[in-house]
Amino acid sequence: MIDARPRYRVPRAVCALVVSLTVVFAPPALAWGPVGHAIVADIAEAHLNPTARANVAKLLKQDSALHLDDIASWADAIRGDHPNTRSWHYVDIPLAADGFKTWRDCGAHDCLVVQLMRHIRVLDDAEATPRSREAALKFAVHLMGDLHQPLHAADRDDRGGNDTPLTYFGHATNLHRIWDSTIIERALDLHTQADYQIDHVAVRAAARRLDAEIRPAAAKQWTRGTLPLQRRDTVVAWTNESHRLARAVAYGLLPETPRAPDWSNTYQKESWPYARVQLQRGGRRLAAMLNAVLGPE
Repeated sequence: MIDARPRYRVPRAVCALVVSLTVVFAPPALAWGPVGHAIVADIAEAHLNPTARANVAKLLKQDSALHLDDIASWADAIRGDHPNTRSWHYVDIPLAADGFKTWRDCGAHDCLVVQLMRHIRVLDDAEATPRSREAALKFAVHLMGDLHQPLHAADRDDRGGNDTPLTYFGHATNLHRIWDSTIIERALDLHTQADYQIDHVAVRAAARRLDAEIRPAAAKQWTRGTLPLQRRDTVVAWTNESHRLARAVAYGLLPETPRAPDWSNTYQKESWPYARVQLQRGGRRLAAMLNAVLGPE
């Protein structure tokens, strides 16, 4: 059974909004991209404790889903019909800033940091309806992935790289899309179809390989701070980590004039190790958070 012990009480208006979002589906706008989000979800699912796994299964069953990767991109899929949720997927921390500040970066409380915490609270609220908690799970899975995409936590007056056009391996694109999908898919030889479908068998195999690379000491260090009173500071720290990577890597590794024939190869080779570790961190941290909320032992 889902743990019935009372914890956080969530305002009814928040629960009502979350419920309303469970019934709408629209063509997705990408974040990590379906492949990246599925990898984060797959790594997380492999590390759920038995109680959390059972509670996740009960919530997913309401939507006829079997695995976390089945719903990992749901939050992108509803954005077309719920534009008010678009800002939940990112936080525009100025690139030169030291880190996240609520008053500057999330004044309306509609940014990634606040919304991830809000949905964790809904998921942790034993008095919320099962449908509310199901939707909160979907958002938490997705937003945890977004949090670990560096360009969802930084802005150089270019909408997190969306307004930085580039030609990457001969294809017209932009910096944000390169980090959402291209770096990952090229490195792992995976592909997203035109209808945003992915080969789940291949993606799950890639997730297992990435997960197997993680050293226990690293996983332990990455997943500290998931107890209730620690969670906000922890999420902010993870956000600042992504922001630093955006500055040093996503933007920092760009050549001044990315037109040389080999710039794409160089950027891909230098960026992939950082993208890889962000997928690994996102997956292990999602598991730790879900275990803390849905499977406390």
